[in-house]
Amino acid sequence: MKERIQALAARNRAAKTEEEKQGIALEMEALKNENPKEFTEALESLVKTTAKEVENLTMAERMGEITKMVSMAYIAKKYFGKSRSWLAHKLNGNTVNGKAAQFSDEELSTLKSALSDMSQKLSSMSVSL
Repeated sequence: MKERIQALAARNRAAKTEEEKQGIALEMEALKNENPKEFTEALESLVKTTAKEVENLTMAERMGEITKMVSMAYIAKKYFGKSRSWLAHKLNGNTVNGKAAQFSDEELSTLKSALSDMSQKLSSMSVSL
């Protein structure tokens, strides 16, 4: 059942027209009606798997192109008082001293504040231009 749901979801993501999406929605509904309990269990399992995959993304993957748009060296120095390589290890989850580097709760809070501060500064600059 999981494989069938995943296949329909993949087709839905690739669908180009509203007609295609409606057809896939009908197929999904038929699959659900075929065996509601098994459908629900399979869907719940897929949701849990996806949630775990999101949790396992490195911070760099979660931040996406932001890491290319702003200076990570600036953030490391200004907000953490650390080197760019220290921040890169944290962002990429590199193994340091035998374990994966990750942000502590305090460091994550600092990163959030840094991004917010930079956002405000950029916004102020764009208004003043």
